[in-house]
Amino acid sequence: MASNGDDGTGPGGPTAERSAADGGIVDRWTALDRGWQALALGLGIVAAHLVGQAL
Repeated sequence: MASNGDDGTGPGGPTAERSAADGGIVDRWTALDRGWQALALGLGIVAAHLVGQAL
């Protein structure tokens, strides 16, 4: 069964004081295996290089 991210603590729970950046992109990034992380980083580097060349 897939998790929807709701741990049942509600708005007053202990996780309510975490910032939005703590739970979103970092958790998704660390959930990826190394191959997907390498692919994403490689594509990001290529994209940054292409943008740099276009300017």
